[in-house]
Amino acid sequence: MEDQPTVLWSLSREGREVSCAARLAPYGIEIIIAHDGEAVVTRVFETGDEALAWAEKKRGDRETAGWKKPAG
Repeated sequence: MEDQPTVLWSLSREGREVSCAARLAPYGIEIIIAHDGEAVVTRVFETGDEALAWAEKKRGDRETAGWKKPAG
């Protein structure tokens, strides 16, 4: 059975959305960054701590670039 991704964060800007999800994989923790629902980056980490730190850095980078948490 394949693990379903858990959304860690989502941001929007000018009608577009970027999101980050994590899922367990046989070889570690996979992080998926998607733009408007389509995966554009996937990366696998050995530990959850590494995966979450990378995901948080990517969120911060996007917030610096003007992406915001969706309203509501």
